[in-house]
Amino acid sequence: MQIDIPFILLLLLNGLISLAFFVLAVVYFFVEAKNTTRSIGGRTVWISALICAAGVTNAFLIRYAIVFPKIGGYDLNSDFNFFTSLATAVLSFFPYLFYIRCGQHFAEEREMPGSLCLSAAGEAGHLDWRRILMPIPFLVVWTFAWFAIFSPEPTDLALATSPEGNGPMVYVYTFFTASILAPVQEEILYRHFAMGLLYKWFGRSKAATVLNIVLTALIFAVAHAGVVSEDWIKILQILPAGLVFGWINHKKGLEHSILAHSAFNTLVIPVSMLLEYFTK
Repeated sequence: MQIDIPFILLLLLNGLISLAFFVLAVVYFFVEAKNTTRSIGGRTVWISALICAAGVTNAFLIRYAIVFPKIGGYDLNSDFNFFTSLATAVLSFFPYLFYIRCGQHFAEEREMPGSLCLSAAGEAGHLDWRRILMPIPFLVVWTFAWFAIFSPEPTDLALATSPEGNGPMVYVYTFFTASILAPVQEEILYRHFAMGLLYKWFGRSKAATVLNIVLTALIFAVAHAGVVSEDWIKILQILPAGLVFGWINHKKGLEHSILAHSAFNTLVIPVSMLLEYFTK
């Protein structure tokens, strides 16, 4: 069995970054954010509980509603994977509570948009759909053009996490994970918290803003490694999306970057199906 050293190194790097984010979130929560964001404590509990419940739902869908292929030692339908996913989902309540409240604390401290529904005014505000949707066609075209040029092979991990068949539950699962769960989780971590943290450290000058958006986009891209034969191809494919979501978050806040992320993931799915159908 060939060992993929670059992927293992990227996996370790991503793990260390995730651990560092969690530790920093815990520290900043108890040192600063716990007091400054006390007024939104109830709302963040509900949001974290919903994310936790969505993760639990996802674990049950994978175990009982969807069939996945057993490839390369991966078995998503196994009891071990089910209980691991269930435990991860339940335990995610506290990390997301810390990420949300710290991110909002950083945003208000630096006078950034943060989360509109958690703002001091307590109002959802106006959604700028033009800013949300305008970059999405470019990202979709870039994705398919990039993969058409380099044509990477999917890894065992990618194949093992792709549902078998095309029944209704497959579409429900795909939409739920790609269009709802992943955008919410990733934008809270990489944009709301991580960008807020870097704004706290480096300020919000033009140079600091560019550094912030680029660095968090790179971290976001590295977290998506492991699904194609050459990791650099996937990283460079998803990097522009990270840059766009970061810019949207910088200008308009968390809800806007979540919706942009969701729109991108949602549009990629049917376009992929159409291309696969017409190229058979």
